[in-house]
Amino acid sequence: MATNSMKALIEGFASQLQKALAIAQKVNFSFKPDSIQQIVVTGLGGSGIGGNLLQFFAQDILQVPVLVNKTYNLPTFVNKQTLVIASSFSGDTEETLYALQEAIERQAQILCITSGGKLLNIAKEKGFDYIQIPQESPCPRAFLGYSLIQLMAVLKHFAPNFDLEHEVLHVCRQLELYRTQIQEEAQQLAKLFHKRLPIVYADERWYPAILRLQQQINENAKQLCHVNVFPEMNHNELVGWGLDKAQYRNIAVLMLRSNLDHPRVKIRMDICKPIFAQKAAQVYEVSTHGQSYFEQMLYVIHLFDWASFYLAELNGVDAFPVDVINYLKSSLAKYESQAK
Repeated sequence: MATNSMKALIEGFASQLQKALAIAQKVNFSFKPDSIQQIVVTGLGGSGIGGNLLQFFAQDILQVPVLVNKTYNLPTFVNKQTLVIASSFSGDTEETLYALQEAIERQAQILCITSGGKLLNIAKEKGFDYIQIPQESPCPRAFLGYSLIQLMAVLKHFAPNFDLEHEVLHVCRQLELYRTQIQEEAQQLAKLFHKRLPIVYADERWYPAILRLQQQINENAKQLCHVNVFPEMNHNELVGWGLDKAQYRNIAVLMLRSNLDHPRVKIRMDICKPIFAQKAAQVYEVSTHGQSYFEQMLYVIHLFDWASFYLAELNGVDAFPVDVINYLKSSLAKYESQAK
């Protein structure tokens, strides 16, 4: 049954992961890993964040590079030895369909992940591999579990020793075990960010998680958020903290910490924390939980999803609708009809 309640969708994350796993376990891919030299995931917004996650998970597991594409055109290297994964929840994402057409012209090997729309129709007509995910609600960002687990099934196809079932079940147990703690910390984060500009820092390995937080704050809470990673921010953005304290009085800094952070990054974050604290309204730290990288990543993403929901409540807005995006799409459609 379709739901327009963001709270219910976030609450259902663990259940969604399990349903997604059941779908992934039935998938048979036609492409052979030894015929692939690179993987390109093309998708945007809530349909694209899974690609960012796959890219980082794959770095420790796969021998082939994974690139995330978030625009109309594909990189020039895409060819017959490239696996292009077109991910669009609706199946009608304009940029993804443009990129898919390029993939077809370059004779790339293609996998489509979608709930329907033009993307599903093309996949069926052309005989491409495809995975159809449920459309339980018209809200792509709420279905990260479905898209991510299908991408992880691709990873497992390349690396059979990766135990996807074990990872998913452990995540689900962990989310249940820490349910109360997640809710409480998410509410603290919402209070931290309320009426302030959130600036979020983490070790680069957590970039997909903090990018997800930025996107969820944008779409759910309808406010801006800035994220950056260590050590890169030490080579530029750190200097941006050099003005008078009054310039930073409405900034709240969140620092994401993990036992998986690089040892030198831990030291860098320790050194920089007092610099931020001297200027920002508040500096807050949050830690990941779990044994594996996968467990910790999904734990913190779930925490951040809740934080964005509670922030929406504090902001007095409905987390579900994204009216300005719908306006943009309808405006673009007018330009297309005029061109015809």
